[in-house]
Parts: sequence; C-alpha cells; structure tokens
Amino acid sequence: MKKIFLLFFVLLLAVGCKHSSSGQITLPKDQITNQMYFADKPIVSAHRAGKGIPGYPENCLQTIQHLRKKGIHSFEIDIFESASGDLMLMHDDKLGRTATGEGVVSQMTTEQLLKEHLKDDFGKETPYQIPLLKDVLAWCKQHDAYLMLDFKKGISYSKVADLVRAEQMQAQVVLISYNAEQAKALYRVAPEMLISVTVRNQEELDRILNTGIHKEKLVAFTGVHLADDSLYKKLNELRIPSILGTLGNLDKRAEARGNHLYQEWAKKGIQIFSTDRPFAPKF
Repeated sequence: MKKIFLLFFVLLLAVGCKHSSSGQITLPKDQITNQMYFADKPIVSAHRAGKGIPGYPENCLQTIQHLRKKGIHSFEIDIFESASGDLMLMHDDKLGRTATGEGVVSQMTTEQLLKEHLKDDFGKETPYQIPLLKDVLAWCKQHDAYLMLDFKKGISYSKVADLVRAEQMQAQVVLISYNAEQAKALYRVAPEMLISVTVRNQEELDRILNTGIHKEKLVAFTGVHLADDSLYKKLNELRIPSILGTLGNLDKRAEARGNHLYQEWAKKGIQIFSTDRPFAPKF
C-alpha cells in the first residue's frame, strides 16, 4: 500500500503543478483520482486519528505520528474553528471529555485552547495540545499520511480547501460529506479533491451519480453497518471505492468473534475500513 501511495504521489510531482491566480499551487483536476484506493489490499483508516490507545488521545498529532510509525497511513479527523479563526482538531463541541478545561471550543480563542492538554480515552491527561489543522497537514505532507476531513457544523468549506491547497495536500485528503447536497457544495469549492459521501443503498447511489460530480472524485461511505452485497458489487463496477465504518458495533463484533471478520468483510469488495481498532485488521 505504501508503495502505491508513493508511486501515485511521485507521478503527480512528475506531471507538475500550476499556479492559480491567487498564487496558490493547485494540481490539475484529472491528476487526483480515487483509483489510488484500489490497492492490492484494503486500507485501514484510524477513526478520529486513533482511539483507545493509552497515552495517545483522539484527534491528536502525536497519535497520528505514533500510528504512522506502526504502519497506519490514513486518518479521519474532525475540524472546528476557534474564536480566533484558526482551524483546529476536536470532535466534541466542548472541552472536558478529550481535553482539560471547560467551555465551548468554538467560542474560545486559540490562545485559550492551547493552554489545555488533551486526554486519552481513559481520561488520563497527556502533555499534548489541541492541534492546529495546518500543523497536521504539514506533518502528513512530509510523512506520507492521508487524511479524511470531517467538518463540524458551520465550518467554511472554502477556508478548509484553501488551507489544504496552501499545504499542497490536495492529493492526500478526502473531504467528508453526508449527503448529495453537501457533496455538491464541496465539489464547487474543491473540484480537484476527493469527496466522501454516504451511500448506503442504490437510491443514495443514484442520487449522488445524478449530481454531476465525476465518479473518479467520489468515495462511498456505506455506513456503520454492512450494506447489501449488491451495493458493493455495483460500486466496484463503477470503480468507486467504498468505506465501511466498522467503528462501533462491527469493531465490537470482531473483537468478540475474531479479527478474521475484517478479512471476510473485505471479500465483499470494500477498499477502506474506518475503525476504532486500527491494529486489529490484518490484510
């Protein structure tokens, strides 16, 4: 998988970049396609950048660094905007569960937020700070890591896309949407980037195919339950990679019955597993 990612990126560099009128470096739209996810084996993506790891909090740069050393390349992260206008990482709307302090994170300044420390999933305080998205993008750019960006309510798609471009990470991100309208909005502001959209059945697939978004830019999130086999077959025929969210019940099922279940699910034609157990799937 690593070799495929590296080859894909080298090809992009070989083709070259061009400058937009704003001075930002952009990649030609036809050079970033979802075919990179049709690797020789499924890709494991760490939900919230890694959960359940003692000493390593979710949505934390140091957790990404730790997992990257262990061979995990893909990370789903949650983005919010501080009162200072900085894009940062955290899933919850408030401090307390995953970080020290109190307060609504979007109503706090960056300076206030950086004074707090992240907690791991067991409530233990760590020395790590709430990370800035730009720092996470910059590190991932340099270390061959890939990000799936989940937007908190009200976050500007354009602002995130501009930051991704500023860090030249267009080829290493997937922008997450939950319905066809959100996907269209993301496609308008970031047509060169890949977009994940919820596709749990044929009706939702037809809806997204009718948006005019090129299928080479789509990744299908098929939910946190197994979809019908016919859906995975159809997505593979269309060459649209599918994501299965094993986080939650499916991860628990595999933990109870055996990790061989991930291999069985992969046989359905699933390319990406979004999981809270990134070390469990063995492909």
